[in-house]
This record gives sequence, structure tokens and C-alpha cells, in this order.
Amino acid sequence: MRFASLDRFGLSPWRVASVGLAASSAAWLVADLAFGRALGSASTLVLYVIAAAVFYIVVTTPRRLLDRQRVNQAREAVLLASSSKALLEVTRSRSRSVLLLRPRDGALAVAVGRAAREVLLGESARRAVAEASGVLASYTAAAALRGIAEPRKGGTEPDDEEARGLAGSEALSRETKVPMFMTASFFTPIMLLLYAVLSHTYGAGRLAELAAFELVVLDLAFYLSSAGGARG
Repeated sequence: MRFASLDRFGLSPWRVASVGLAASSAAWLVADLAFGRALGSASTLVLYVIAAAVFYIVVTTPRRLLDRQRVNQAREAVLLASSSKALLEVTRSRSRSVLLLRPRDGALAVAVGRAAREVLLGESARRAVAEASGVLASYTAAAALRGIAEPRKGGTEPDDEEARGLAGSEALSRETKVPMFMTASFFTPIMLLLYAVLSHTYGAGRLAELAAFELVVLDLAFYLSSAGGARG
């Protein structure tokens, strides 16, 4: 499960780690050139923190993309089930229903398109839908898609437990990350101003480097605080 997101996107853990190391090294060099002199003896520790943050952002990008897909697909699962039910009632044909289904989500559309191609090639709707639903990130969406060819007792409406759970997790993540960005926005200028005064940093070049460092800190804080909320 640790590498489920990498397996889904066909990525190698070592390749992702290599890209993360390359990006963190580049961030180290750029940050050192931009404001390394202004921080004095603390520059090494700050550069380590920046490089580690960039590495974390890179290596966790596949997981965030998978989470975003799961949220979007879970939200559309109910609409997908309703559409498939309506098509079944009109066409009276599972194969034709698969061909006429048009999901809005990109990954769902790809899965349905794959099933439609298999149906056109002579595959049964049951098997085509079962194979296509296996690539979906949301089990609710997969169950809704399989409902076209596998009618369930009680109708085709799926349980929205997954969607509600993901929405609650997203809200909790937003509640915990937004204060982090607000704290960074409030204290970073104050701490840098105190550092400039105590270290007697008055030159225009050094002050510009401190301003660049502030922008980097706020940018990283904003990205990390909005990463969880950007899944929806």
C-alpha cells in the first residue's frame, strides 16, 4: 500500500526519489545563491530544511494526485450510478448503456471508454466493465460502474460512505494546515526583522536576500498548507 500511488501511475520509487533528490539539490543551490550570505551561520540548517521540503513535495506528488482522483471519482459515483440506471431503463441493453455513458471525470471517462472499446470488439458488457473498473481509484465509483452489468439488490445507488469520509478528511486537513500558513505569514516577517536588527544587516543586498528568503518560506508554507485542500 505504501507504493500504491506509484504503481497506479506506473512510476518507479527509485526514479521518483532520484527526481526528488535532483529537485532538492537544485533548490539548495538556488537558495544558497539567493540568500545564503544573509543568513550567516544559520544558512546551512535553513538550506537543509528547504531541500527537505522540496524533496517531500516531489515524492508525495503521486499520492496527492491519487487522492485527488479518488475524491473526484467518489463524488461522481452517485451520478454515474443514476445515469447508468436511466440508460438501462431506456435502452434495455447493458452493452448499449456502456456505449452511451458519458462521465465528467477524466479517469472515469477513460475507464468507460476502455469498456466501450471492448464491447465494440465483441466482449461482453459484464467482463468489459469489470476490467475497466479495476483501474479506478475509488471503490465506490468502481462499484457504480460495475452496476451497469452486475445489478445489485436494492437498486444501483451506491453508498456515499467513501465520499463522506474523504470530505471529512479533507475538511480536517484544511483545519489543521491553514493555521500553519497563518502562523508562518505572521511570524516570518517579524523574525526576519529581528534577525536583521540583531545581526546589523543594513545593506540593500542583504536585505534583498532576506526578502527573498521570506518569499521562499511563505511559498513553501502556502504550498504545504494547500496541498491537502487542493485535492477536491
